[in-house]
Amino acid sequence: MRYSFILAAFLLFGCGKDKHILLPKSGRTIVKDVADISPIYMLFQVNGNDTLVEVDKQTIISTTNWIFNIDKRFPLKKIMPEVIKLQNRKGSHKGEAQVENYYSYADSIGKNMAFIPFTDVVYTLGTQKDFAEDGKASLVLKFDKRNQLTVNGIAVKPEEFHRTVEKMYTKPTVLFLHFDKELSYDHYIADKILLSWWKQPNVTISNKEYIY
Repeated sequence: MRYSFILAAFLLFGCGKDKHILLPKSGRTIVKDVADISPIYMLFQVNGNDTLVEVDKQTIISTTNWIFNIDKRFPLKKIMPEVIKLQNRKGSHKGEAQVENYYSYADSIGKNMAFIPFTDVVYTLGTQKDFAEDGKASLVLKFDKRNQLTVNGIAVKPEEFHRTVEKMYTKPTVLFLHFDKELSYDHYIADKILLSWWKQPNVTISNKEYIY
């Protein structure tokens, strides 16, 4: 089973008769094709002044690749507890087969469904306390609720952070990612896509992410 752009359009405009998922959009594709999938939907619901997450996971199979279709309007604080629960559930049933987790989004230029893997990401709901990692230098990239970026406390434009990091460190360095819990999922995916395209020989991005 594979996703196609037809499905991407379906997800953007409707999931059931009266439910909608608005997927994040980007002009870049990280992964285009994923086979043997189970879809998970996180639907945006409003009840008075409360925003609710309706998780539809009826069709998931632990031995398949999981596609997380999440409405872009959610703040991270609403969806990350659900993502972590599902990660733990899958991990407890994982066999020998290599299966992955992906976030879905729509490539508005390529006109296709696109995916970004996050199988190895370990989420922590809170602030980071330990920055040591094999004696390497560390940098903290922090995205606030308005998606303003700081690198070790210095304000940096997202499109310029590559040059900033290159100037600050030439020795082996680990980047730790921190995202404000009020940050929209839409911005989160955009930030992850931006980071995924950056390659620097001396710099690695930690698989630990913090939702503060």
